Amino acid sequence: MGQGHDPPKSPPVAPPLLRRIHDLDNAVSFYIHTLTSSIAPKPLLRFLELLADFRFFFPVSFALFLGTPSSSPLRSHLLLPLLLCSLLDLLFIALVKFLVRRSRPSYANHSQYNAVVPVDNFSFPSGHSSRVCFVASVFSLSRPSLLADLHHPRVAIFVHRWFGGDQALAVDLLVAAVWAWAVTTVISRIALGRHYVIDVFFGACFGVLEALFTFRLLEFRGLL
Repeated sequence: MGQGHDPPKSPPVAPPLLRRIHDLDNAVSFYIHTLTSSIAPKPLLRFLELLADFRFFFPVSFALFLGTPSSSPLRSHLLLPLLLCSLLDLLFIALVKFLVRRSRPSYANHSQYNAVVPVDNFSFPSGHSSRVCFVASVFSLSRPSLLADLHHPRVAIFVHRWFGGDQALAVDLLVAAVWAWAVTTVISRIALGRHYVIDVFFGACFGVLEALFTFRLLEFRGLL
């Protein structure tokens, strides 16, 4: 009597609710991508992609950290959290992408996108979205330090000339501008076809949580 062979196993089938969410996510993402493809200039979208790229963002942040005097509150309250968030974000997003392994949208061309690490070729969650949102969150959490650093003579002259000496207004506009850049970058990830809506939503949420975690950790260690 010959040995029997086990029948091939079928791939796991996602629950109906998850399939519906996936189909809706795909449809909405494709609609946004199609709608913005003729409106949003590709060079601008690519420029936003470059600004939020780890290979550009981290060296610039590190250089600013080294070039800022140790007496400045910006060094410990803004630049240090940015550096720590960058490393935390790189490790965390890479881990989640490795576990989830969601493919990027098939309707877009990704030949111009160079991944930082191999798992960055996966789509969920969006690393660019998490990065810009932790940057914006760090700026929001660092508002008192930004106000304190406006006493620098050169900065004070600029604030007096353009904002009538209203330091709070100057800082609020700066934080608002950073958040506007972050939101625009998040939307650009869908417009470029790099990610689905769910990818950027969870990426943005992860970025905010990373900033909050980093600040609490630094406060606990007495570094803030």
